[in-house]
Amino acid sequence: MSDIDIVIYSLGGLMFFQAYVTIRVVRHKSYTSEKKRHQLLIIWLVPFVGAAIALAGLATDGET
Repeated sequence: MSDIDIVIYSLGGLMFFQAYVTIRVVRHKSYTSEKKRHQLLIIWLVPFVGAAIALAGLATDGET
């Protein structure tokens, strides 16, 4: 596997993780629309770390 393949698969995995957390946030019923908007900004402006923080917040909130 070449270096470019590793980069492409890594970016694909990152995008999948970002999309997964985005869907989880959008479907979360107890978040207000403003809180969802803030979470989505964090997810997409700070790749991977923002999504991991948002996912941890969903896990501690109780309802998923």
